[in-house]
Amino acid sequence: MKGKIIEYTWWLKKEGYEESTIRARTYIIQNLVKRSADLLNPENVKDLIAQVDTWSESRKKVVTDTYTNFLSMLGLKWQPPRYKVTQKIPFIPTEKEIDDLIANAGPKTSPALKIAKETGARIGEILQLKWIDLDEEHRTLKIQAEKGSNSRILSVSTELISMVKTLPKESEYIFGSATYGHGLQKDFGRMLSLTRKTLARKLQNPRLLKITYHTIRHWKGTIEYHKTKDIIHVQQLLGHKSINNTMIYINLERAIFKESNEEFTVRAVDTLEEACKIMEVGFEYVCDMDGKKLFRKRK
Repeated sequence: MKGKIIEYTWWLKKEGYEESTIRARTYIIQNLVKRSADLLNPENVKDLIAQVDTWSESRKKVVTDTYTNFLSMLGLKWQPPRYKVTQKIPFIPTEKEIDDLIANAGPKTSPALKIAKETGARIGEILQLKWIDLDEEHRTLKIQAEKGSNSRILSVSTELISMVKTLPKESEYIFGSATYGHGLQKDFGRMLSLTRKTLARKLQNPRLLKITYHTIRHWKGTIEYHKTKDIIHVQQLLGHKSINNTMIYINLERAIFKESNEEFTVRAVDTLEEACKIMEVGFEYVCDMDGKKLFRKRK
């Protein structure tokens, strides 16, 4: 089976699949083998998928589709089980909850969370970042897309740049791995999980346990739509090729902010320097009054 998995990985590469897809599908086939599946016996695989209670319907569909793809390499077919994917409403944390995690996370997890908050990038995209992708002069970050999305160049704050620069330059990759892979992503997931548990106990806030890197991506999409009411902007920000994947943020924004008290922290500033500083931490310009410029930031 080890030889077949290697053959499958190479076949995916020859067929032109993206690296992230190759890693994910190879991992799924490896996981089936670890669960004692006989990859050459479709009925055996079908039984195993049905028996794993910890897999959701969506996960079982992904595993089923991957095994169908594996059989294609072998020139074989099967009658795949039918699993339905239902779109779940994602959990959207508050900005303070995200900031609490960033402030209490480790030296590598904290910058990764900050990048997720400011750009909405996936964790896979974050871990692919190279030092060359960071432009200090123009305060931008180049996001190399994964999962069939679009790459993009996004503005970031000086605070984020300062956090990233604290990381040691161990390789061309910002997060210090010479090779990016599924294992690295799992490591960052474990580090975040540990931070969540510790902070949830400390602050007595179980909502923190539900925050993931992808949760922060959903938060970013929702907040950006709330600020701009421009769904095309949100699509481009998140790198979606199909706007159908972006439309969920319209409903999320309406549901969340319909119930919101619309409470803001307000600042009045006199100088350009003061305005620049508060804009870097999320304040937005409102108007001029009595010779001062008023800015606000949602609580």
